[in-house]
Amino acid sequence: MKHELTLSGSVSHPRPALGLGLLIAAILALPARAASDLDKEMAELAKQVEGVVKDRGNVIQVGDFVAKGNAARQAATGGTAIAKALLDQLTKRGVNVSRTAELLVSGEFRDVTDKDSKTTALQIKAKIEDRRGEPVVELDSRGLFSLTTIAALVGLTTVTPPAASQEQAEKRLDQALDKIQSPRLAGTRITPVQDGATLPYSIEILVGPDPGQAKPDLKNYAPRAATLDQDGLAFLTIRRGEVYAVKVNNDSKFDAAVTLTIDGLSMYSFSDNKNYEVVFVYAGKSGVIPGWHRTKDVSDSFQVAEYAKSAVAKLLPSSSTFGTITASFKAAWPKDAQPPADEPDPKRNTRSADATARGNPIDAKYVEETRNVGQFRGSVSVRYNKAVDPADLPKQNP
Repeated sequence: MKHELTLSGSVSHPRPALGLGLLIAAILALPARAASDLDKEMAELAKQVEGVVKDRGNVIQVGDFVAKGNAARQAATGGTAIAKALLDQLTKRGVNVSRTAELLVSGEFRDVTDKDSKTTALQIKAKIEDRRGEPVVELDSRGLFSLTTIAALVGLTTVTPPAASQEQAEKRLDQALDKIQSPRLAGTRITPVQDGATLPYSIEILVGPDPGQAKPDLKNYAPRAATLDQDGLAFLTIRRGEVYAVKVNNDSKFDAAVTLTIDGLSMYSFSDNKNYEVVFVYAGKSGVIPGWHRTKDVSDSFQVAEYAKSAVAKLLPSSSTFGTITASFKAAWPKDAQPPADEPDPKRNTRSADATARGNPIDAKYVEETRNVGQFRGSVSVRYNKAVDPADLPKQNP
């Protein structure tokens, strides 16, 4: 059951490498990329926090943001991404973030219905308290409306057919939030399915042994199958120290723009280039994302027990006993070409519109290409570290 309230928030209007068909992309807004909706809302929250701490040492600790309501039912782990976005915005404002601070900002997130737009949103509530747990102030809540962001933070599996009306799209989102939508599991492929509708996209999780101090080698990774738990969520086991990569399959007749997140954190969350947001996968191709993007030459491997080898990652709360890998999908097409025949008119969708994006191959050197990006078509999620035995299939080339 969702609450209905008015939220202060922003509605978002907006060469294959090694034969993998995968491109790294940067969403463009002229002259520079616009901040994501989560960044925008956490900038407003950071402003409130600054007002409280500026005369109290100008330092604060960023704590957990806990899933409530339907988000909790979905076993959402996106609180880490909320904390990361808030931490980044506090740093931009000159507020020091430290685990030893006397004050702590933390909160919760849940799905609600916005009274003004009558659309489903994700509400973020936050408070500041002292070391004894005594409340200092309740902060004004913020709202997120982007389907891609909601899917990433909650860890949704959902499908929005291109022909769906605005009303139908809202109904499908509500359905995905109210009741867990199980993806289709075929071998190691995990495909989004909802109410009989599916998408021509899927992901596979490739798992490698703990490399120790050595550089991980994709040749040592093997695809690992997921299983459905009693609630219908897809889970697989990745042992502590093991590394993993995400293979994205695009079986459609047009290119795909894919947003990959871990616990709501973009694969670019720790990148030196803050303009990157998505990867492109060519039509009929697959690509492997090996880890957290850092620079054009370096990525940190995805590894259980740590997000990335960066100072900011060490400041993030991580209380959940499992993680969530989510891939969201949109159509993409060359800058001067026509969109796919089934691409919806952006004017009929208040949540998102076309954007221009630049991409480059996931090679040692990146050379950008340009694509247009359409509207959200769906997402698929898989959790890891559930108490089930991992199922390794025979090794194959990623």
